[in-house]
Amino acid sequence: MSEFYARIIVDVPVDNVDRIFDYIVPEAFKDRVEIGQIVKIPFGSRKIKGFIVGLSNQTSLEKSKLKEIMGIYKRESFFNEKQLHLFNWIADYYQANLINIIKMAVPTGITGGRVNKKLRIFFRINSKEEKKINRLLPEMIKKAPKQYEVLTLLLADEIDQPTASNIAEIADTSTSTVYTLEKKGFIERYYFEKNRRPFMEKNLDESIPFTPTAAQKEAIDSVCKDANRQKHAVFLLHGVTGSGKTEVYLQVIARVLEQGKGAIVLVPEISLTPVMVRRFYSRFGDKIAVLHSHLSLGERYDEWRRIKEGKAKIVVGARSAIFAPVHNPGVIIIDEEHENSYKQGSYPYYHAREVAIKKGQLYNIPVLLGSATPSVESFYSAQIGEFKYLALPERINKINLPPVEIVDMRDELKDGNISIFSRSLQQGIKKALTAGEQVLLFLNRRGYSSFVLCRECGHVIKCSNCDISLTYHAEIKRLRCHYCDFTRRIPRKCPECGSKYIKDFGIGTQRIEEEAKKMFPGASVERMDVDTTTTRGSHQRILKRVESGKTDILVGTQMIAKGHDYPNIAMVGVITADTILNLPDFRSSERTFQLLTQVAGRT
Repeated sequence: MSEFYARIIVDVPVDNVDRIFDYIVPEAFKDRVEIGQIVKIPFGSRKIKGFIVGLSNQTSLEKSKLKEIMGIYKRESFFNEKQLHLFNWIADYYQANLINIIKMAVPTGITGGRVNKKLRIFFRINSKEEKKINRLLPEMIKKAPKQYEVLTLLLADEIDQPTASNIAEIADTSTSTVYTLEKKGFIERYYFEKNRRPFMEKNLDESIPFTPTAAQKEAIDSVCKDANRQKHAVFLLHGVTGSGKTEVYLQVIARVLEQGKGAIVLVPEISLTPVMVRRFYSRFGDKIAVLHSHLSLGERYDEWRRIKEGKAKIVVGARSAIFAPVHNPGVIIIDEEHENSYKQGSYPYYHAREVAIKKGQLYNIPVLLGSATPSVESFYSAQIGEFKYLALPERINKINLPPVEIVDMRDELKDGNISIFSRSLQQGIKKALTAGEQVLLFLNRRGYSSFVLCRECGHVIKCSNCDISLTYHAEIKRLRCHYCDFTRRIPRKCPECGSKYIKDFGIGTQRIEEEAKKMFPGASVERMDVDTTTTRGSHQRILKRVESGKTDILVGTQMIAKGHDYPNIAMVGVITADTILNLPDFRSSERTFQLLTQVAGRT
């Protein structure tokens, strides 16, 4: 009988072990092994896990030196050959270990066995005892009235979710009555799988596709033409804010679904995910799955399984959603393609936009990049013909773009205005609030003040790890590093010269919020930044209050600068608009233009 071999990449916490090892597949496993499975293998003196990345009837090594696979952890495969090809490309292109790419692509908790299906225990009549039950029921009315009540309810099948607690509540008894009947064999338990779904609004009105404008129709037809022909191409959809890019995405996906295919939609910020999900859910219902880092392990597990089993055809999420195992994908869409958050900032590094383009090549499908302010490299690729350029030059209904006024705060200071807000901004806010309209105040720096400075020697208190100035946070009364999260108290004296003249300078979103509350005491002011959105569902709660009109002034960082579309916002104020220009980054001017254009488009 011929030998069968599995090529396995091992999961060991050593950086330089990124090799594939050959193992013998025992006869008992030959019909059960496949690429993408997790297996148990001997590795030196240890027993560890590994992923199967190849199967063959041959090996270049001596058979006597090979060991056998000891077991299969789960029968299911976590990736296929095409996905493995993508993982290998990422590992090679970004100089990362293949095992780290695989573990990043397959959600945490799934491979480790820490998360399983959530099963609910229900009860029903034991069909084998039904005749006996019907015979005994008349006697039980007086002898065991509560057991009689439970059996009568289950025989009539009148309980939607017959858990022990639900049965006991409806029968006005305790759960011990249910378990007594189970011991007697009159009823039996069965299991029902419960899907853990991310936060989803109920009773959303179904949205109907709009009649596209001429520019939208041209964009939709161009992408769908290549999707129908299974032809790979990269499209850059350059549309001004409010030009209807999302409607283009929706109608492209609708046509792709008609072909029996799926779609992946990436958004740059987790704060944008609920907004985008709501739009997609109102159009496509339960065909949507959501993937991002703020989901619990259980939710991520269940959403990933829904996608893999083909129950969800459309995936909406942050950068990691590019690895979603969508069956027969037909299009990949990246909203706000210019955003820096598509870059993975920790090892293993990757850029979701580049991975999406490579995935599009592997599956022969179009990739649609959308933005009002495309990245320089994408725009250049469109100019030289590498990408296909699509334009939405006008807002829907030809609404004008908002007028933008630039105020030099040095002139304001000379005129005696020492406030954070210019006089023009103050008047604009008052006018909007008087008219019952809403205001956005944008500052791309969270915290209360930017830095703590000694006025004697000019020493700035910096992070001991990152050598970056620490930001003062008033709510915790401490200095914090926004890179490594290091914190410390404000020193009473300058650590450099010993002077007591040490003070916080600059402004952050927390300070803007405080000043807005003082200047406009009757207004409801809310802040949205990393510090106020740490708890589960906080993004949705803040945006829901804005949408319902309960928030008059929303202060925030770049979280509020893009994607949101609230018709009652009449005024946008950008505080210290030139701050980003001074960052030591070669993209500073590009990012300043992008952020200011995006935030202006919210009104």
